[in-house]
Amino acid sequence: MSLFFYTRKTEDGKIFTDSFNLEKVIRSVQVDDNKVLVLLDDAHDRSEDVPDVDPKTGKQRGVKRQRNTYSTEISLVDEDVTRFNNLNN
Repeated sequence: MSLFFYTRKTEDGKIFTDSFNLEKVIRSVQVDDNKVLVLLDDAHDRSEDVPDVDPKTGKQRGVKRQRNTYSTEISLVDEDVTRFNNLNN
């Protein structure tokens, strides 16, 4: 297994070092000059309670359970983008 370590900054200014398995990357997307979004092959289901709204009246009838499928998306910025892009050069 080959891990890629990157820096994650939270909204309150805290800085963490995280990693992901490079063998699980299925796609990367350049979303800005200095930002790459990495999508991992780890699809999983998550159930959530969401409002049940009557389409005719627009009023909420209650709550219903909704199941969605998600994959991990990781944002790389700054020097992590350069390091990630250089892996295949």
